[in-house]
Amino acid sequence: MPLTAYYFNGQDSCVVRHQVREDLEWMADAGTDNVAVGVHEFQLDRLGSCGLEIICSEAERVGIKVHAIASRWAGLIAGWPTAAGIFSATHPEAWIRNADGTPLIRNFAGGAICSIYHPATLELYQTSINRMLDQWPFAGVIWDEPKTLEDEDHSEAAIKALGAPSTGETHVRHMAEFFSKATRHARAKKPDLTISCFVYAHFSDLIMRHFAAIDGLDYFGIDGLCRPNPGTYPRYKTVFGNMDRANAACKAAGVKSMCLIETGPGIPLEQTIGHVKDFLKTPVDHLMYYYYGSCTSPMERYMREMKTVVRDWRQRQG
Repeated sequence: MPLTAYYFNGQDSCVVRHQVREDLEWMADAGTDNVAVGVHEFQLDRLGSCGLEIICSEAERVGIKVHAIASRWAGLIAGWPTAAGIFSATHPEAWIRNADGTPLIRNFAGGAICSIYHPATLELYQTSINRMLDQWPFAGVIWDEPKTLEDEDHSEAAIKALGAPSTGETHVRHMAEFFSKATRHARAKKPDLTISCFVYAHFSDLIMRHFAAIDGLDYFGIDGLCRPNPGTYPRYKTVFGNMDRANAACKAAGVKSMCLIETGPGIPLEQTIGHVKDFLKTPVDHLMYYYYGSCTSPMERYMREMKTVVRDWRQRQG
């Protein structure tokens, strides 16, 4: 039952080897099996100059495997950094369209999002997977929060493929099929990869059911805040309660479960540790945590306490 650190801010413009070494040694001492790093489109053209080589070599030194989070590719997934990709900027013919013909714009994508029905979008994923796995020794790939699952696609490509706009369960099903194709491609490229996917904790059972069934997936789960649902907002993004639904979807699909506990700017930390301890009474096969995630002063105390919590969890797993 692996423990994975999301190296949330560990790969920005300045990557210093001795600082990365200190970070990875902290993770190893906490019992961490894997470190997850974002791989953005622009990094594929910057071999040797984006810090990933340093992270990979320092991870190998302490016995930690590196998993790649495919980041913001075509605007269809999350990851780090939060920035638009060159593909979306240069392929307006592939954009998802609203019913009025305007492009679907989201700030998390840094602009327009591309349609899974346009052949160039799948080609981007397949080419990027090849380049990513050729350039760095990644042991896993993570699909972080697939996007547009509650949107509609009125693009010409969608209508050509379906005979109508892509909406509702049809859209969810085809999104899952798209990631099945990407997963199969990655698996064919490197058969021993560990491939994972997680979605928003508050997403519907329907979404969880389809995405847990992605072909070739090892782990499926959710991400969210580790605070109990206050009951006033039914779509509150909390792992409490929702992990039970994810576990049910995993059981039905025959895959193992995972959860990313989110922390970061604007997320209160005062009671988070106690909530994490309570949450970890819930079964989960693969636990992810943010290594830091913000630079606020409470985060230092939080990470000291979090280290004890995740190390205890990992030791209990054997």
